[in-house]
Formats: sequence, structure tokens, C-alpha cells
Amino acid sequence: MRSVLRQCDRHPAFGIDRFRMPWQGNDLSNPYPIDGARDALWRATAVAPVDCRPLDGDIDADVAIIGAGFTGLNAALVLAEAGTSVVVLEGADLGFGASGRSGGQVNLGLNLGPSALIARFGEGAGRRLIERLAGVPDEVFALIERHDLNCDPVQMGWVQGAASDGQRRLQENLARDYERHGVHFDVLDAAQVQRRSGAHGYKGGLFCATAGSLHPLSYTREMARVALGMGVQLFTHSPVTALEREGRHWRLSCAGASGGRVRAETVLVCTNAYTDDLVDGLKETVVPVRSLLMASEPLPMELRDRVMPGEVTFVDKRRLILYLRYDRDGRLCAGDHGPMRDGFRLEDYTAVKRRVVEVFPDLAGVRWDYHWGGRVAMTRSKLPFIQVVDDGLVAGMGYNGRGVGMGSIMGRILAEFVLGKPEGELDFPVSTPKPFAFHPFHRIGATVAIAWHGLMDRIEMRGNR
Repeated sequence: MRSVLRQCDRHPAFGIDRFRMPWQGNDLSNPYPIDGARDALWRATAVAPVDCRPLDGDIDADVAIIGAGFTGLNAALVLAEAGTSVVVLEGADLGFGASGRSGGQVNLGLNLGPSALIARFGEGAGRRLIERLAGVPDEVFALIERHDLNCDPVQMGWVQGAASDGQRRLQENLARDYERHGVHFDVLDAAQVQRRSGAHGYKGGLFCATAGSLHPLSYTREMARVALGMGVQLFTHSPVTALEREGRHWRLSCAGASGGRVRAETVLVCTNAYTDDLVDGLKETVVPVRSLLMASEPLPMELRDRVMPGEVTFVDKRRLILYLRYDRDGRLCAGDHGPMRDGFRLEDYTAVKRRVVEVFPDLAGVRWDYHWGGRVAMTRSKLPFIQVVDDGLVAGMGYNGRGVGMGSIMGRILAEFVLGKPEGELDFPVSTPKPFAFHPFHRIGATVAIAWHGLMDRIEMRGNR
């Protein structure tokens, strides 16, 4: 997709001219396309990229990892620390997918609460999973500190607003459910939600003190930097086009002029919402829905003191969620659902901007400088999965919007599995995910589902007035 370049100014993080788009500002009449990867705020503010090249020639390794996102890179770090030789193959640039486009929130929990997880996975596996989930934010921030990753980490908590009485009751039940397992959420009334976040119109909410945010592209590039320093071989622009069994090993063939190949005993597939047809049936286990994100001009401190003070992150927990956080320069980043296509247009963001101003009226005159978006992998179970596809071939993905925290932890769990931890002792259960019926028509199905969820949200809100 083309980007339209206009006025430029130098940006030290790139060492090249920073894009200044014709649609920056509040003029919604300009229909220029938006590149969901290149036009992200994170591209303009990330640390310098590491030096990577496409695979050229044939190499051997103990483990080959397909996908250099949060999951693949953290798996590579853990394996390399254990003395395992690792090759990571990325089909595009580092951070091309969600690892360079997401909102960067580091949250606790999954889309099912503790009781539902125990009912699904059993007492032992369920409790191990809950215990691991409780520590996800702390584990991510400890990883950042341990490896001195320069990625703007902020751990100041997360406010989840309940927009209706029904949602408030669900939140209260969830807090009690977690409390039985030693995990505490502050239950907030309407006044407390407004005081902690500045958000208007909520019936109550939750506060999680351990949650936070980071710069997702810097986090990815920094993990890659550390991995390379540990001896991991990392290749970009090396999409795997063939995966074949050769005795005890797997042979991975990459596209491109070099025609590079890797032979490895174990392969980890960590491609999430960008999963293709490489592994039979795997693409059908996830539906890639689209998320829109945008970032404001740097806001003055007096406004930041009223809108999400103290650098908390915020989630509007309706069926179609709205999520917000600040970056290091005081830009407010907001995300919402988007159309079921990879090419975005400025008018796609009109509803997001309207929704943000409804929640934070003080933002009515704010200029929005950056617009981008990408894919989020949804599963039928609403949970991630680890699947043993074949002997020595394991997939881990399906984060349902929780990819920064859960994707990072999944990388370590996959590495522990490769290093010999028994399946029954893993902190995330191994399973066989159910495919989506009529997957080739997932765009139509997801569009209908989004419209339905939006209608239900509006009906619930009207009944709540």
C-alpha cells in the first residue's frame, strides 16, 4: 500500500524524514489510504532497528521459530539462555504485525474468569493457569528490567470502566472470583472511576495496580537485540513457504532469491493473526479481526491531569472495547474495532474519535496526528492455545486482544515445553483448537458479529439511562 508523503521533519529515532501525512489534524475529507504498519506512531518513536537480513543458504539449528513477534522472540531468549541453538524466521520487517502496531497495554487476565478456566481445563491445570495469569504484568516488566530493554515501560495500573449496570455486576463477580484465588482488583464506583481515569458516564469499574503499558515496537526490537547477542540467528523478509518432514527433522524453505533453508528438530509456529496456509488447518483456528488505533498531538500537562491522570491505562469494557494509554511524549493513544480489511482510510476513524470525546469531553478540540491499525487473532474459545500439530511441530497463538502480556508469557511456556517440561505441568494447557466453520467467509461473519455487538451495546446503554 502506498503512503502519501508531504511536509517532512527529521526524526532521530529513524535517522530519516518522519512522515507528515496530509490527513493529520481534524480534516476528515481526505480519503488517502493509511498503511497500518508504516503509519503507526511507534514507527516514528521506536529505538533503532537491529541489523537483520534475509536468510541466504542452508543452516541447521535445534529449534526453528516462525514469527519474530512477542511470542517467538521471548521463546528464542529462553531457549538461547538454556544453550539451545535457535533460528527465527520473520516474513517481513520486525514488528510488521501486532508486535509493532498494538496498543501496547500490558494487562492481567484472559477473556474467561478463574471459575470458567477451571471448569474448562480442570482443577490442576486451571489453577496453574490462574496463578501464571496473576503474574503476567509483573513478569513482562521483570523481563524488561532484566534485559535492560529500552521500551518506555510504565506500570501505573489499569482502569476498566463498566458502561452499564449489567457490566458493573459482571465486574464485581469477576473481582470476587479472582479474590478467591488470591488476586486482588479494586472495585470502583462511578465517582472513583471518574477520579482515577477522568472518564465520564460509567456505572463503576475495576482497577488493577500491576497493569501498565510499553512501546510495542521498541519492545520487539530490543528483544531481538538481546536475542542476537545471545547467539540467536534472526532473519527478516524470509517467509517460510514449505515445511517438510525429513526423518527426525523438519526442513523449512524460505521464499526469495536466496532460497534459504533451515533444518531443525523442533519448529515453533508463532504467527498469530498473520497465520497463512503453511500448516494445514492452522489458519482456520483464528479469525483476524481488525483494530484501529490513533494518537493525538502531545497533550499539555493540565489536560493530562484531567484525562487519565498518573499514566494509568483505560479500557471501556463493552462488547466492542475502547482502550487508551499515553506514550512517553504525552500523546494519547486510543484503539477500537475497525473494518474487516487491512487498508484503512481516515473516515474509518470518525466513530473512534466521537467515542473518545463522549468518554473524555475535554478532548473535543484535540488534534489526532497518527492513524494506523492491524490484525487481532480471535479464537472460537476466546482463549489462546498451544497445539502439538505433529511430532516436533508446535503452535502457540490466538491472544484475542491480550497479546502483549499473554504473547510474551506464551513464548516462555513454549520454550519450557521444548526444553522438556512435561505437557501436564505446563502453565498453559495443550489442546486442539476448534476451527471456525466457513472460515473462507470469515470477513462476512466478523462484520456481522461486530455490527451485532455494537447494536447490543447501544441497546444496553439506552436501557441504562
